Amino acid sequence: MKRGTKRRADAQASSAAMRKDARDYLRRFPPQSAFSTVLNIAMVLVGNALVFWLLWNDGLRAAHLVALVMLETVLLLAISWLLQRAVPRKDWLEQPKPWREKLPIVLFVLFWLAGAYGITLAMINGYPDFIALLKSPRSWIETRLYIPLLYTLGLALVHAVADLRHYRRLGGPFVSEVGHDAMARYLTLILGGIPFAMPFFAAAIGGFKGIEYVAGKARVDPARSTLAGAAMLVVFSASFWLVEGLVDSGVHGWAIGFVFAKLIAEVLIVCIPLVMVQIVREGTPGQAPASVS
Repeated sequence: MKRGTKRRADAQASSAAMRKDARDYLRRFPPQSAFSTVLNIAMVLVGNALVFWLLWNDGLRAAHLVALVMLETVLLLAISWLLQRAVPRKDWLEQPKPWREKLPIVLFVLFWLAGAYGITLAMINGYPDFIALLKSPRSWIETRLYIPLLYTLGLALVHAVADLRHYRRLGGPFVSEVGHDAMARYLTLILGGIPFAMPFFAAAIGGFKGIEYVAGKARVDPARSTLAGAAMLVVFSASFWLVEGLVDSGVHGWAIGFVFAKLIAEVLIVCIPLVMVQIVREGTPGQAPASVS
């Protein structure tokens, strides 16, 4: 009994801490209108459309995409780090963890990235392009890689100004939107190591959720509906056909899959406020999400 009571108490404490973090988050990113959400997703789409346009017009090759996201990650992490140091430590959302806790995670991520992209660059014959970027800025100019990089930098600076203005107006805890931009990029690097998987899961899960939504509107249980089951089989097969088409396209297909992984990661980060609203709602039944501000 005592163990069960302790587990319940621990679970309640964990849920309370999660709701507090969600409320702190929503002070910086309050529940957004449909227009704001669409605007944020539109900015993500524009950035990825630039990348896809350069790829489609043979300005970029597969190795250039990897280099772009790596540099964006470093750039955004650096800006986020500088922003956080501009406010008192007591107002940070989370206090820094000791290196003995961070080091295993850092080493694992570095091992994963080195292994995944070391193999990937070899498979797509991307080492010459990657090394050329390291040797001379001319390669960056010829590939027009600076265009999406400048777009990322411009958005980061706009977000940085908004972060500081919000902090000076309302105080801590300090939550950086630039940190979210960085999170989207290193999520891209992790997920992009298996780029063909991301389009598959996005198409399959998105299709399944769409079917569940339509079935819910029709007041039909998708688990018991023959029509819904058949639709899910079609979605599953179509997802495989999508991946098969990318694989058959070779290196170009890999690059398109990587851009899809980048797009999916960035959209997921943009949708974090929706998740936080749901966490607060679950902890305060019947309360409107706007009241957390």
